[in-house]
Amino acid sequence: MLIKSKKVLVTGSSGYVASDLIPRLKNKARVSGIDYSPSEYTDINVSIADRKLNSYLTNIRGEEIYIVNLAAARFDFGATAKEYFRLNVEHHAKFLESLEVFQIKRFIHISSVASLEGRAIPYSEALECDDAYRSTKYLQEQLIQNWCASKGVELSIVYPSAIFSRDPRSDTNIGKLQSISKLLPFIPSIDVIKSLTYLPNLSRFIIDLVEDEIPAGKYLTIEKPSLTVSRMIQIISGRPILFLHIPYIQVMMKTAAYILYVLGGLGKIDMKLTPNRVVKLFSDTSYSHINYEDIDTITYADQDSRQLPEILLNFN
Repeated sequence: MLIKSKKVLVTGSSGYVASDLIPRLKNKARVSGIDYSPSEYTDINVSIADRKLNSYLTNIRGEEIYIVNLAAARFDFGATAKEYFRLNVEHHAKFLESLEVFQIKRFIHISSVASLEGRAIPYSEALECDDAYRSTKYLQEQLIQNWCASKGVELSIVYPSAIFSRDPRSDTNIGKLQSISKLLPFIPSIDVIKSLTYLPNLSRFIIDLVEDEIPAGKYLTIEKPSLTVSRMIQIISGRPILFLHIPYIQVMMKTAAYILYVLGGLGKIDMKLTPNRVVKLFSDTSYSHINYEDIDTITYADQDSRQLPEILLNFN
């Protein structure tokens, strides 16, 4: 189904997801990328919080517009709760004000599974960065949801987990695993369950939302099944690899992380192994413990018949 007549605004156009989504989406629709950072996919080089954004969009007044919102805080190290709140919440409040005069058909918000945990974390400026991210992603989602309800705009919210692709990007957690897995002579046995989202699958799902092939709603977008950390590394490495059971591995890694945290000037220098990242590594992200009463957990999983182990095997 060709939808070249549709106008789609993609925020966060210089980011990781946009780099895969926008080339695919341009085959289907008229796409404009918005971001404060220039990139080959950025057509409007301005922050979504800029009051001048409205003037950049004058040529599409009167048209029915689809929004794909990828804009969000991108850092996972050294940020304060106040910085997360500014980027995830305050900037989006200003963005929504800029959209007041336009005819928005559907707002597709790419959230995060982190926002599901953020529901239970009251925001304060004292939050450490991981909890601040979770809390502000939830507040961001609520802001958009309330605005869409007040304007009668169709809303779709998508909840990906850690996003990965064949390209091992060093700025993503799975990218770090992809890079180091081929070098490790052995790995500690870590039986914590992790969920992942495969970028090409996510892009296709977003395009289906733009095409109205999937109705408005909230969708969990993680691959099945979730795997243990050790199993994931074994598959990605593409070779026989020795598993070692190391007693108190979590305690050892956390202790090392705190030592590096101090050596890094109490967090001023990214020493790679940080206390927050150790917590992330040993946190179950299968999200089986989340109450999904308002979220569709089936539709995305049924879009692609390949299971996560098969997807990862194709990387080798």
